[in-house]
Amino acid sequence: MISAKNPARSRPLSRNVKRLMKMARESPINPDVEKIEREFTERDLAYCDMQGSIFMAAVDRGLAMSEFAPVFMNSQLAGVIDYSFSCAGGMEEDDISNYLRMPVLLKSPSVIVDTVMWLNEIVSGVGTGENPNMAIVKALNEEETEESDPQARASPVILDSETDVKKLADDYEYAYWLGYIYRCECHLHDESSRMVYGAFSEEFMRDFYGKLSLGQDAVLAECAPEICGRLDALLVGKLWKKKDGKEQ
Repeated sequence: MISAKNPARSRPLSRNVKRLMKMARESPINPDVEKIEREFTERDLAYCDMQGSIFMAAVDRGLAMSEFAPVFMNSQLAGVIDYSFSCAGGMEEDDISNYLRMPVLLKSPSVIVDTVMWLNEIVSGVGTGENPNMAIVKALNEEETEESDPQARASPVILDSETDVKKLADDYEYAYWLGYIYRCECHLHDESSRMVYGAFSEEFMRDFYGKLSLGQDAVLAECAPEICGRLDALLVGKLWKKKDGKEQ
């Protein structure tokens, strides 16, 4: 079997994508040029909180963020969230989201986690010449068994000691932060989940999180723009650093 490769994971950011991301993050020299970054609304914050909850649910399922984040951020479900936010009425009124029953799914973050990982398992097992979409349809039409049920395959976290409890709390905190900030980046610059993950891998974000210092009383909703600002500054420098006098 050959795993179906996702272009967002296997290909580097194109020069045009780099240019657009740079434009979205740099303050223009000309004051008459409107910056793409915008002020957050309650709706923005609700979507960020929702995605943070989804990432926390992945911890409940025993999934490491290094495993879950790339799968979710490159998934079609994440793309639906991207699209639905741009619609005036949001998910509750968006025809595509309602067709996919997204508002119902999002009432249970754990269902989103199970669905995303189940779909990824099917697509990753697609052989050469086989259509991933047809493989999904075939799996959906098969008789439900314990092996094919995403809920049955989930591995809830089992705690054995106080150390495990502390580690779980740390894992929850990081997972929520990661999901929240990823969605914040998407909204600030009107970028897709795939594009944001292409710029900020989970490994990069984990390292950044470990070095982040905002104070014990910091509230994520209030600090998110500042956090994204720091990430953006790092990204602009990373994308446009020069080697041998040429842009990379």
